[in-house]
This record gives sequence, C-alpha cells and structure tokens, in this order.
Amino acid sequence: MKNKAALTAVTSILCASLLAGCSYFPAIKLPEGETTMTLVSTSSKPSESETVTQTETAATEAKNPVEEADKAFADFLEGKVSLSTSGCFDKDTGRKYLELGFGDYTFEELKRALRFDEVSGSMARYALVHCGDDGIREMALCFARIDGGARSVLCLIGCENGKLVMNGFLEQQRADEYRLYDSGYLKADVVTSEGVNRSVLIRIENGGKCSEVFTYNEYRGAVAKAIIKHLSKSEEETGEGFEGLPKEFLIREYISDGKVMINVGDYSRYESEKKLEQEFVDKIKSLGAEEVPFEHMMNIASAKEYLTKETKWTTIKSEDETTASAGVAEVAGKFSISVYPDPSKSEYTGLGNVVTVLCSGNGTDMRFVCDSDDVTVILEKGFWDMNADSFVKESELFNIQTKAGTVYQFNCVPQDVFPYYRLRAAKGNYSAEWLVLKSKDNGVTEIKSSMKGTA
Repeated sequence: MKNKAALTAVTSILCASLLAGCSYFPAIKLPEGETTMTLVSTSSKPSESETVTQTETAATEAKNPVEEADKAFADFLEGKVSLSTSGCFDKDTGRKYLELGFGDYTFEELKRALRFDEVSGSMARYALVHCGDDGIREMALCFARIDGGARSVLCLIGCENGKLVMNGFLEQQRADEYRLYDSGYLKADVVTSEGVNRSVLIRIENGGKCSEVFTYNEYRGAVAKAIIKHLSKSEEETGEGFEGLPKEFLIREYISDGKVMINVGDYSRYESEKKLEQEFVDKIKSLGAEEVPFEHMMNIASAKEYLTKETKWTTIKSEDETTASAGVAEVAGKFSISVYPDPSKSEYTGLGNVVTVLCSGNGTDMRFVCDSDDVTVILEKGFWDMNADSFVKESELFNIQTKAGTVYQFNCVPQDVFPYYRLRAAKGNYSAEWLVLKSKDNGVTEIKSSMKGTA
C-alpha cells in the first residue's frame, strides 16, 4: 500500500504538543462565496502606433521569473527587501509564534521576532532547491543554536510575482534533524526525552507551499495517549485512564491522508499490565485506527523512495564577520578527530592524561583527540534501520565542546555488523561521524570533516 503518493492538499500542524516544537502549513482559502473574477475592459481599441509602443514597453518590463526569484532571495539576505508571512500566519486568527505573526519582515527583523538575535551562539543557514514544477527555486532558511542549546526553526520561502512569501514554518530541537533533498522533500527526524521517536516527511511545492506525506511515531509507555488526540472527534476523548501504561509498551503510529495505522511492538509479560495495553489498543481501534503487521508498517513508513541527493546548506555569517555587500559565505570549520578504540594498543596507552566524558562501565573504554577547538562531539545510542539503511538515534550519552589536543575517554560497545553507537561531530558548516563497529585492526580511526549535505 503506497498511500504516501496521495499527498494531502490541506496543510497542517505537524508537531504535537508533547514535542517541544510546532509547524505551520496553512491551507490556501478563497473568501466565502468567491470562486473567480472576470475583468472587463471598456477602453477603446488602441491605434497601431499605440500598440507598438505598448508592446515595446511590455517587452522591456518583462522579467525572467527564475532570475527575479534568485535576486529577491539574495536581496533579502542582504537586508534590502522584506518577506511576508501572510502564507504562514493568518491575520484573521491572529496566530503567532513568539513575536512572529502576520506581516512583513526583513532578515534582521525575522531573527529578532524568533529571538535568535538574543542568542550569542546562534547560526543561520539557507539552501535553494527546485521543489515544484515551475522552474523557480524555493528557499529553506534555518536558524539554530550552536551553543549547546536544543532549538532551531525552519522557514520555507517562495517567490510570488517578485515578492517573497513564507509558506511553511517548523520548529525542531536541533538543526541537523532537518534533511532537505533535491527531489523537493523535507524529512525531519526527532527523538525526544518523553519516549517518542518521530519522523515527518513533507513535500515542498511551488512557492514553498507544503503538504505532509506522512508522519511516523514510536511511543513508549503512557505518552502513546497522544494517538487518541490524533483520532478524537470530540473533546471528551482525552486518553484519561491510560496513565498507567508501562514504559516497555511500544506502539508505532503511521499517519497519512487523514488515516492512522498502528502496530504494537511489546506487550507486557504481566497480565494486569497486558490487559490495560489491550484495552488501549482496542480503544484507538474503535476510534478508527487500523492495526497492521510490523513488516507492512516498516514498508509504508520508509521514506527511501522519496530521497535523492541531500541539498547543500550555506551558512550566513553575522554582521561582525562580513559586510552586507559581501552576501553569504561558508563558516570555516574543518577539523579531524582521531579515535582510539583499543585499550591494548600503544597509541591508546601513550596518550597521557585524559578527561572522562562517559564512565558507564558498559563495554570498552575508548579515547579520542580533536585537532580543533569548539567542535561539538556527541555520542549517540540507537539502532540500525535496515529499511532506511541508516542509524536511528534513541538518546545522547554525552555532548561536549572540544579543546584542541585534549584526550577524551568514553565507554561503548562495538558491534560486528550493525552499530548501537554513533560518534557525531560538527563545527560551523562541517560535520563528521563514526559508527562504532569492530574491525580487524582495531587501532586508530581518523574522522575527517566534510561539508554538510555534500556527497
């Protein structure tokens, strides 16, 4: 079943209230009672000389819409023009996010409205990609914290008749949770502390307008009550009575085109808990959810067929680093990390004093050294998704900022085939990662940074 291809025309709020985020994808509506307008000219027919003059004027004024859009994006980043949020925030509802609402904003005004001007460790980056069928590129503009905070927003902007309009808006915890592809699809993967793994696939169309292809959630324990809200037709259906679902209880949810499918992963061994879990499953099925086998759930929730080459992002330097006329430029951030995964090797023992960043007693003690200051290094625990052929993060075990030459030590378990751990590093517009796997020569592994989004 491939109902992902039937993209919904009505855009929606994607991030539920249990996540620390939100998104706005408004539907486009005509005023009530209006369907079309006909303009009738009452002027007399122009003379031949007037016709020639009008034709020459029209040819002079005609603009290439592709070049016009690219110029508008460049002018916006340099503070020369504003964009409108009219496609993202409805003035009649008064919907706002922080200080951002219906109206026009320059680049700096947008930063202030989103309060990224208050964060010294914040970064802005953008990407241009052909998302629709009109040949005009759209802009994805991302603001993110890089000082250890967990907050980022993504603005999706199109050009309509030479004017920039924001037609999509999302908030996630981290900027690297967004994956933008040349095929015009945006994938956002979220792991929260509340026991929810979420994957959202969005199609970006002409003008930056968006529609949700599907949302896939994995819930642990009582937070699965959120499914009832997705299915509820009335305010009375709140999920009350299911606060005691055990943490081991796993339920998967797939939402597309207004339909909800579920799959239960782990029922409890204890009859009292299993009874409550079954009551919950029966409840959400009575509200319209369809229960499907695990293989079917993994098949329809795979985004692999939609994803092509990942789009390259360009980092925008702050005002104290570049002039407005200089436009945008990459942030220098090249680095390399040497990982020493075998305590029996002389390279490992000869490193000298170390800083312990994780001492769980689980697995092997490993060490790493970075050749650059201020690289964010994160050790993640998770699993390998064979359908997506990628690592899926479940939790972070540490998150540090490096000092060049300092030796850091941590524990984890290297696997033979599929990794349980990933060491990830980032600085500016460069990133690198290492999947913790066993090798024949378990010596020194050097991780070199590369531009994000490049092949």
